[in-house]
Amino acid sequence: MATVDEPGSAAEVTAYLDQCAKQVRITHSSAIRCPRHGVTAYCHVCRHLHTGEGLGYLATRDEPVQAWCEGCDGVVREHGWSARTDAEAGWVLCCGGCYAEILAQHSLRGWAGFSYPEDSE
Repeated sequence: MATVDEPGSAAEVTAYLDQCAKQVRITHSSAIRCPRHGVTAYCHVCRHLHTGEGLGYLATRDEPVQAWCEGCDGVVREHGWSARTDAEAGWVLCCGGCYAEILAQHSLRGWAGFSYPEDSE
């Protein structure tokens, strides 16, 4: 189940991504090489954030970091995480630098956290 914390500033998002990028090495399984930004952690954004502007979004702080628009969040709330929601999101893989640039065009609505069944025992 996803939970949402109060949104932070764009600077908070950027600082978090910078911290992640500094911790990643090329041999790390979550590393990706971008021709513009070099080696960073890989990230996922929904296709709507990738191609749109001015959308509200939710994001995770856990690696790999992910962000999805409020439209995708509505599908998640209705159907849960599934093949259907993944198809709606049309996840786009990007580096930490591209992720920060994409998210700078949108408005953070909240941080999403996930609890798994074994966490509630």
